[in-house]
Amino acid sequence: MKPLALDHFPQPDSNDRDSVEAALDALWDAYDESTANDAYDAFLWAVGNNHAGTYYPVVLGVLPEIEQILMNGKAWAQRAAMESLIDLGGSFAPAEGYDTYLGASVKETLLASLHSMRPRIALLANGADACAKSAIELLELIDDQTP
Repeated sequence: MKPLALDHFPQPDSNDRDSVEAALDALWDAYDESTANDAYDAFLWAVGNNHAGTYYPVVLGVLPEIEQILMNGKAWAQRAAMESLIDLGGSFAPAEGYDTYLGASVKETLLASLHSMRPRIALLANGADACAKSAIELLELIDDQTP
């Protein structure tokens, strides 16, 4: 993974300079259910507050890398990324005071990006394995949000 320019994005106060990239590395490196669950959890903490169900604008800066995981990652990495997107696009909301970034709605921008990933996600929805099940659930979320 090439270094990302994320310093200009607001992110959780608990993050250090490498928190988000370390969480993305964990997603890329997930190789079984346990490492996928740990990566999913670390990622949601790096972009927000997993317990509160919130995210910061930094989530917008990592979406291209998440899409790369969906295209080129191993199955468990893809599953962890999709499970993260299910939470971010479903029950999560912007952290208080971070509804907009550079004049645009963080939630609407996140959802538009998620919807643009639909074709890639659809390719992962074949089969009965854990990755396919996550893809099907994410597609249902996207389709439910489409007017």
